[in-house]
Amino acid sequence: MGYIYNNLATLVCGVFAAVLTLLWPMFVDYAEVFDLVFLLAVPITWFLTLVCYVSQVSQDYAHRDHKPSKNTSKKSSKKGKKIVYTADGRVAE
Repeated sequence: MGYIYNNLATLVCGVFAAVLTLLWPMFVDYAEVFDLVFLLAVPITWFLTLVCYVSQVSQDYAHRDHKPSKNTSKKSSKKGKKIVYTADGRVAE
């Protein structure tokens, strides 16, 4: 699992959409162009938040049986001795 159960993109998009939604009433009377910008940006960011959430739920459902792989390093028969590979793929002694 990643940060916030891999929902970091959803959280960032949701916070950005919430901030835009809260700023919209403050800028509505300031200039006409801001109303147009917020009218376009707010629904798009909420839609992007929804898409991020749905795609993450889909990935979680598709990979629900998979567990994260553990870091396994190959070791030789002697304890404490690690196998080291050279650049050409041979085992270094």
